[in-house]
Amino acid sequence: MDYTVRPYTEADRDAVHLICVATAEHPVRSESRRLFVLRTTCDYYLDNEPENCFVAEKTLEDGTTRVVGYILCAAECEAYARRFRDRILPKIKEYSKMNARVARADVLMYGRFAMFFPAHLRLAVLPDDRGKGVGTALVEALTAHLQAIKSKGVVVILNKKNSAAQAFFKSRGFSLLQPIGSGFAYGLDF
Repeated sequence: MDYTVRPYTEADRDAVHLICVATAEHPVRSESRRLFVLRTTCDYYLDNEPENCFVAEKTLEDGTTRVVGYILCAAECEAYARRFRDRILPKIKEYSKMNARVARADVLMYGRFAMFFPAHLRLAVLPDDRGKGVGTALVEALTAHLQAIKSKGVVVILNKKNSAAQAFFKSRGFSLLQPIGSGFAYGLDF
């Protein structure tokens, strides 16, 4: 089966949502949890910076394609923080003030690195499609895009327990910056 990386389109939204929920760090067992996961780790990027998002498609045996992974990016931290605060946090507060505080803290983490790494990313690949070059192709597409728009660098924050993701990003040239919250920040300079 072949994989292709291409820019995100609005037609990919449902597939990206499914992957986001399926690969969430913690199980999604309620509608409020699903909304929280989508709003904090997915919808900001799709709604506000779709030009900085890419998907990986797998060509199936019958010739059809299916989205199996994505990479989402905010290209400039200050604009991300402002838009998130104005557009996303009010929606989260509607159903959970506690979740809104968690989301706000997440946004602030990226600000610590904005001077040298103004962009940040979120990557997800379905488990059955990992280890086949999909993540690498997505990272390469995004980094080429960020270099073309003259970004200085990109950061990703990974859970301390996710050693596979840490190894993946290290092998793609990302350097450990520092522990942050319940994770580690890794950055890549351009």
